[in-house]
Amino acid sequence: MTHAWTLARRSLLRGAAFALALGVTAGLLPPDAAAEDLPFAVPAGTKLVVTDDANRFETLFNLSGEREKLAADVTFVNFSSGPIGLEAIRAGEVHVGEVADVPPILAHYSGADVLIVAVVRRDGTGLSIGTAPGSDIRTLADLKGKRVAFGEATAAQATVIRNLRSVGLTLKDIEPVILAPSYYSDALVSREVDAAPLKQPAGARYLARAGKDGAISIPSAEGANTGLHYLYASRAALADPALTAAIRDYVIHWYRAERWRNANQDVWLSKYLVKEQGVSPEDAKAILAGDGEASTPGFTDELLKTQQATIDLLQDAGSFADKELKAEDEFDFRFSKLTADDQTASDIN
Repeated sequence: MTHAWTLARRSLLRGAAFALALGVTAGLLPPDAAAEDLPFAVPAGTKLVVTDDANRFETLFNLSGEREKLAADVTFVNFSSGPIGLEAIRAGEVHVGEVADVPPILAHYSGADVLIVAVVRRDGTGLSIGTAPGSDIRTLADLKGKRVAFGEATAAQATVIRNLRSVGLTLKDIEPVILAPSYYSDALVSREVDAAPLKQPAGARYLARAGKDGAISIPSAEGANTGLHYLYASRAALADPALTAAIRDYVIHWYRAERWRNANQDVWLSKYLVKEQGVSPEDAKAILAGDGEASTPGFTDELLKTQQATIDLLQDAGSFADKELKAEDEFDFRFSKLTADDQTASDIN
């Protein structure tokens, strides 16, 4: 179990070595690129494929009413983690993916040719640390010497490192167990790991399953979760004017959908968390607290500093250590200043 590796990771790192061997460079747009450089018109029949997780985004777009306003024919495909979704983008099966803050760093390192086109920051509590049934772990300090699962090159990895640092520990003080996020709960229940970072609604489901046997959830330390959620797109899609226009349109409607969710937490709770995901109303309230409210900060200097800090954190811990990575190279700045109030085709028709 300790040496478990996902197929997606192996494939992705093979692609990384190939890209680096070819000397692939980013060739990104400068920070002063403007939204006026983005095509507006989405040709009829344009199809856009977007990653999803637990049907969250498809449900969000449907409930908010933004789905029917999209100019492209959008298909949502579920993936359990950012690296797996990234592999689908690399394979040309998906155009756009929603991820946390670490997968874009992996993409940058591996020469995956994707650029960040949108950002949403959620101010909730984020990932927590779930413990195995019967574990004696009660605080973050108790993780010392324990088997802690996380997915390599995921936001969970960075969250674990930040939580450890908050109590004076490093990865050397634990036994890391590299697992895909979809295996966390089963590994905890079977006691093959002692702790794992859990996102929602998986965390609520896990506690409903194992809480009676002593499993608990430990909140992350302050600052351990950045709350950042990015949308990135393949450079191939961004080189296609029709797809670029469709992505611009999608970004604006995503921002509007998140604004709707902020104002309709009760509907989100009942329709998505309780009905769609099958969690109890009590657990759904905890999930809402984990999400918090969303904001759309744009590609600000503060955002770039936060992303660079995550890069530095991971490189200090030994990941991506043989290549200089600059956060600004991960963004397509043409999308920097888009907001929910920008015009789309649905505003004209």
